[in-house]
This record gives sequence, C-alpha cells and structure tokens, in this order.
Amino acid sequence: MYSFARKPIWLAGHALAGGLLVIFVIAGFWQLSRHNEASDRNAAIIERQDMQPLDAGRLFEVMADSESLDQLEYRTVILPVERFDWNENVLIRNRSLDGLPGCHIALPAAATSDDGAEPLGVLLVAGWLPQQTCEPQTGAEARVWATRLTEPSLIAGRIRLSQERGWLGPSDPDQGQLESLARTDVERIDQQTTLDLMPVYVEVVSATRSDGVRLALGRTLADGTPAPVPLRPPELNAGPHLGYTVQWFSFAAVAIVGYTLVLRHQARKGESEQIADD
Repeated sequence: MYSFARKPIWLAGHALAGGLLVIFVIAGFWQLSRHNEASDRNAAIIERQDMQPLDAGRLFEVMADSESLDQLEYRTVILPVERFDWNENVLIRNRSLDGLPGCHIALPAAATSDDGAEPLGVLLVAGWLPQQTCEPQTGAEARVWATRLTEPSLIAGRIRLSQERGWLGPSDPDQGQLESLARTDVERIDQQTTLDLMPVYVEVVSATRSDGVRLALGRTLADGTPAPVPLRPPELNAGPHLGYTVQWFSFAAVAIVGYTLVLRHQARKGESEQIADD
C-alpha cells in the first residue's frame, strides 16, 4: 500500500519534510529558551531593584571579584562624584526614546568612597539626546551637554554591564580616539580616558549637589538647549518569544499531520488505481 514511498522522488520528499520538521522544532525550543531567559532577567531586575543601594565602598570591593559582576547588573548604587570629565565624553550611536532617534551621552567621572581610598573612575551614561544634537563636542563646547552635572555631586544610578559586539552588528575601530561608539563598551572607552574605569557603567537616575540641592536632570535649559534625558528602567516584559514558540510548534504539528495525510491520500489513490486495473 505504501510501496510508492520508497521511490526516489518520495524519498526526497521525506528528507525535505523531515528537515523542515527538525527546523521547526529547533526554532520552537530556541524561542522557548529566549522566553525563559527574559523571564529570569525580569525576575532578577525586580529582585535587585528592591535591594539596598550599594555605596561606593561596597561597589569598589565587589569590583575586585570579576565573578560577581553579573550579580551587580540593575542594582542601584550611590556614588559621590568629585569630577566629571566632560572633555572625554563619548556618544553611543543609534539609541531611541519613544520611537525618536538619538544617542546616549557617556562620560568618565571620578568617584570617591568614605574610607579615603583613591578616587576610582566610573563611566556614567548621563542620558539620551535627540538626533539633531548628536554631534561630537569636546572641550568648552561640551558644556552644552554638561548642563547641571558640573559640580561635585552624589549620583544615584543603575549598574549595567559593559556591552560587547555579538555575531552581528556594527564594529568600532580598535585603536584611536573615538568620539562615538556603536555600543557602551567600557573597555574600549577606557583605552582613551585618563581615568582607570571600572568594568561596569552606571546609568544616572538622579543627582544631588554637595549643598543638598537636587538637580533637575533632563529639563531643557532656559536658553532652549536640550539636556540629556535620564534613561528609563528596563521594561519588564518577556517579549513575543512565547507566541513564537507556539507558532513554531504549530508549524511542526501541521507538518506532521499534513505530510501524513499526503502519504495516506497517495496510498489510497494508488490502491484505487490498482483495483481499477484489476
């Protein structure tokens, strides 16, 4: 009844159907793993945001243990910053906010701790700028961006891990003084700064001057100059991966059922033709 299935053309069909089935199943499990990763990430963010903020001394201690860095991401840190090196600022290209194109502005800063240790360099991401202002500025011109982050201040922010290039995506030159980068790569920025930067960076959430005045970050200056908008907390959603998982497994089920029906139909057709010939 199914002897036709051993013919070369049908053997090729079996291979094609089997290959597609394997692809569908692999894609389904891949999307499921991405869903689980997103769920674990969201749970970690919620847990770490509720933790007691780290002070500078504790952060400096953890920096000595590279294996603990992953546990720091998204935690809040309070850093006394004595100097902002705006003349060494770097733009992080192609960053959007509410669908608008723009960039992030990152700058090295010297942070201190209460134990009297030497100041330690930390890369601060001061916020987002609209695309029309994303032109490299250095020296005195950088004061346009510096806005209120110019005096010693107590900075509260989120700890983030240095970004690295994956298999795809734009790359930056390994050498030279760069005014903009494709990602917040702390190691690359550290090559061109006078400070010795920690291997993580901090997204500025709020800032308070030494006289106790809280700085109004993100507000346009009186002369109309746009100020960097502090970055928002990461969105806590698992994305579309679970839906894609169902989709790929549905494709696999359709492939199994559909190909089975095709074989069954062909077998019945061959059986009918054989009866007619008899």
